[in-house]
Amino acid sequence: MKLTTLALSALVLAVPASAIAQQTGGGMHGFFTPEQREMYMEQQKANGTDWASMTPDQRHVQFQAMRAKFDAMSDADKQKLKADMQAKFDSLTPDQKKAVEQKVAEHEQHRQQMMQGGGQGN
Repeated sequence: MKLTTLALSALVLAVPASAIAQQTGGGMHGFFTPEQREMYMEQQKANGTDWASMTPDQRHVQFQAMRAKFDAMSDADKQKLKADMQAKFDSLTPDQKKAVEQKVAEHEQHRQQMMQGGGQGN
């Protein structure tokens, strides 16, 4: 399993299902497309956020800090960020785009399992 997939999976596991349900349609989750969200997470990783080395509590704190920073942004800054993330995705090679789309699909599959209660014993 690739480290980025592992890190993203760890992030998903660190966030309670109720928090994911509350975000659907709002905040970063409802603002970005799945591909833009993946680009944002990759940007966080490039800026030094090492999800894999964090404890669940540390991941939760980091995610809360990211959410607070996003919520404090002006609408214009949010739109610029969204455009920047789309530009990053658009600049990827076809193979890189395919890899991002695969991560998005895996994340969605995992999220669906968690929402149905199938991921709690793993």
